[in-house]
Amino acid sequence: MAPGSEQSRPSVTDTRASSATESEPAQAQQPTDPELQAARDEAQATFARYQRLAADFENYKRRTRQDLTDRTQFANEELLRKLLPLRDNLQRALEHAPEGVDRNWFDGIKLVVRQFDDVLQAQGLSTIPAVGEKFDPSQHEAIASEETDEHEEGTIVEEMQPGYRLHNRVLRPTLVKVAHPRALKS
Repeated sequence: MAPGSEQSRPSVTDTRASSATESEPAQAQQPTDPELQAARDEAQATFARYQRLAADFENYKRRTRQDLTDRTQFANEELLRKLLPLRDNLQRALEHAPEGVDRNWFDGIKLVVRQFDDVLQAQGLSTIPAVGEKFDPSQHEAIASEETDEHEEGTIVEEMQPGYRLHNRVLRPTLVKVAHPRALKS
């Protein structure tokens, strides 16, 4: 190459640093390209839609986990509901055993009932306390009342049929007799 040909070439200089500082005030004064602004708006809308979908998906996963937990925890609910009358009848049979029944046989039946109760408890079944408690309509069903001054009003004085809870859900309310004050005679 000839030394003269180099001079005819335009010189290349790095203007990146100078153009960045000079272009900032120019951008504030110049309106942005409408296509660029439309693309930015579309990107922001897409990102907002993504965030909503991500939040919705997290909520869906949480609800699905909770549903699975509930289904697992209460899977035996219908079976247990059907077994409760059987348990009640076994208890009634023990309470009304005839005189002179073989004591060993009777004790064996009591053990079977206790084993049946243990299986029910292992499934999450528990009895709802009643006698002496305050009447709670979410756990008890009042089927009779008794006039008395011995107990505070609304106190359960007798349990007619036991109630059961499966984990924290009432499976069957306790049928009860509730105290109320004697009527004043005038």
